[in-house]
Amino acid sequence: MRRGIFAALAAAAMLVPLSAAVADTPIVGPDSNLPVPRFVSLKTAGANGRHGPGLDHRVDWIYERVGLPLQVTGESGPWRRVRDPDGAEVWMHAQNLDQRRTIYVSEATALRRTAHEGSQVVAYLAPGVVASVTGCNGEWRRVAIGGRVGWVPNDALWGGDCAGL
Repeated sequence: MRRGIFAALAAAAMLVPLSAAVADTPIVGPDSNLPVPRFVSLKTAGANGRHGPGLDHRVDWIYERVGLPLQVTGESGPWRRVRDPDGAEVWMHAQNLDQRRTIYVSEATALRRTAHEGSQVVAYLAPGVVASVTGCNGEWRRVAIGGRVGWVPNDALWGGDCAGL
């Protein structure tokens, strides 16, 4: 009886490292062969966000803001399930998405010359601002907006994941 228990414990202990290795492997979308989840941006104004993947599904949202960051959370053929900065999840045709990375300012913050709190302020960003993101330094993101380039703390942003930058 004890041998059986020890064998079961040993087998379970061997599965833990295996499952940890599988968890570190990025999931790749079956249709795009790109990582899922990943961030993209809206390419076209007037893009329909549908309830499901296909033209026969109702339109839940019409997205007008070109450059809006979206997180791809699933794929089905040419359709991508995306999450917007407000948390809504819809299906959108891949032709409406751009691989260019942007961020959404979720709380008022300063755009700083360098990536630290005491750095000179270049501009102040209000909630709702969308900007291009071009780099990472720890918990800071390098963003460009309106001809200005600087650093913003990631906790004031949505879409500031460094993967893929």
